Parts: sequence; structure tokens; C-alpha cells
Amino acid sequence: MTRSASVAQLAPFSLAVLTSAGADEASAEAATWAMLHASLHGVDSHGIRLLPFYADCLRNGIAKPRPHVTVTYPRRAVALVDADDGLGHIATYRAMDEACAIARDCGIGMASVINSTHFGAAGAYTLAAADAGFIGFVCCNSGAFVVPHGGAKPIHGTSPISLSAPNPGGDPFLLDMATSSVPWNKVLRYRTESIELPEGVAVDGSGAFVTDPTKAMALAPVGGADFGYKGAGLAGLTEVLGGILTGMRLSSDQDGLALGDTKVGHFVMAIDPTLFMTLEAFGLGVQTYIDRFKAQPGTYAAGGPEWERRRKREADGIPLPDGLHAELADAAAKAGVTPGF
Repeated sequence: MTRSASVAQLAPFSLAVLTSAGADEASAEAATWAMLHASLHGVDSHGIRLLPFYADCLRNGIAKPRPHVTVTYPRRAVALVDADDGLGHIATYRAMDEACAIARDCGIGMASVINSTHFGAAGAYTLAAADAGFIGFVCCNSGAFVVPHGGAKPIHGTSPISLSAPNPGGDPFLLDMATSSVPWNKVLRYRTESIELPEGVAVDGSGAFVTDPTKAMALAPVGGADFGYKGAGLAGLTEVLGGILTGMRLSSDQDGLALGDTKVGHFVMAIDPTLFMTLEAFGLGVQTYIDRFKAQPGTYAAGGPEWERRRKREADGIPLPDGLHAELADAAAKAGVTPGF
């Protein structure tokens, strides 16, 4: 049986679980809204299912529950955000806020986040920029469990990239993708829900492709067996910007399967489109592009399926399959709170 719950039910529950694990109000709110962004858009691998994981990170000392997030400005258009080993969400939202504020003045703003941890769905932060009228870009490297094209030993993480663009007349453009074949959290979700993986996305310890999520030990890059060099190239982008430029560790120096790495780096950028044209003209261009896909039934611009799922889930609730419901019930028991759904 699949239950469902509304944002109005899940938000206070998530806040209660995280604060019971020691999180301060700002950290709990940032993590909650990032998870609910993912759940509403149907990115369930990074949605409310991560609540028990984040609570455990706080309890086990992987993430500081009350970080002192600081910002410095090396140059006029650049901010450096130190996450102080807290949950990655609060620092990345802050970094995007800083990048947008700088872009209002300079036209473009960039921020790096250092000493961070897992930040969930990258699209949560770029959409915040689009909602404020800016083009937003985020990338992050992550612990290595993606094999290189033609290789057997992981070098890259799922290493997400996201870009959002404002559209005053409709849904923002929203690209949010892992550079791996699938996110590792999707493998974990499929384990929970006993779902077979697609062909060619995951490998076992010997490098052989598997569809049983319980046997998956690493992922293939985007492009799979034939064209994985493209995904590996995109992952290299996240290594340069999210890992090397921030001064944090390479993916291959992190413990990929732990999903609890510290000293993670993120790169954030905001661009003001009104330096080139009016926001309305820019939005018209975005909508025209999206409409070209709508003219071909069954095709979508990036973010199209997610916006459809969001409208459905806002109306019907976020689905909670039995496995996920049990995990949330267990998290509630640890926190001493009542789920209410």
C-alpha cells in the first residue's frame, strides 16, 4: 500500500525529527525545504526519504547540528561560504543568496562552499535563483562510486549539475541531473522498494553490470557502456569547480558509499539576464523553447516532467511507499515524535 502526505504534514514532522537530533532552526528548515523540493518534483531519491540519513548524520557527528556559517568576499563578484561542517543545505542556500545579491550589483555572482556535507538535490538552490529572477548554476563533486568509462575502479561521484532559468510567464527551466547513469540514492530507494534497476546503470564489485539493486556496488557514468565518456567528462567539470577550485577533496579521496562525507565543496553561480534584455523578453525566450517540446507529444524540456509531478503532488500529496513509511516511522520513534500521516 502506498500512503501519501502533504507538505503541511511532512514539513513540521521533518523539522521535529531534525531538531530532536540537535539541529538548530535554520539548519532544520534548510534541509526540510530542500528535501520537500525534491519530493514535490518527484526526485524521490533526494526527497523526504533522506530525513533519517540527515538525522543520523547529526547524531553521529558527521554534520555539526549548530554550524557557524561564515561568508567572506575575496573579490567584488565572489563570495566564499564556510559551512563549518554543518548540513550542506543551509550553506548552499546561503551561497545562492550571496551569488544573487552580488549579481544584482555586478551582473554575475559566484560563490564557493567549503567544509560542507551532502546537500541533497542541486535543483533546490538553482530554482531559488530562478524564483528571484536569476539564472542559477550549481555543481558539486561527491564520494567516488562511479566508474570511469571503460574502467572498473570508481573515480567520480554522482557529481550533480543544475541550471535553472527564470520564466515569469510559466515554469522556470530546471535542469538537475547526476553525471552518473542514476543517482546512488535511487539505487538505495530501489532497494527499499524492491525495484529492479534498468540495464547498464550499475555494476557489482567486479565491474559487471547488474540490475539487482542489492548487488550494485558502483554506478556507470551517463552514456552507459557505449558513450560513458560524455558523462565522465561532465563529472570532470564538477571536479574542477566543486572540488579543486573550492580547495576541497577530489571524489576519489572521499568515501563514496558512506554518503556521509565531510569537507565537501560546492560551486554556485547566479547571472542577471536583465543585463542582456528585459526579464520579460528572456522569459519569453525560455517559454518559446519549452513550447517547442510541447509541440511534440511525449517530449519535454528539462524540468517538464518534474513540474507536472509537482502540480499533481501539491494536489494529491507526496507518495509514501510502505518501505519509506516504515523508515520514517522508525525515525519518528528515535526522535520521540508522532508522524501524523
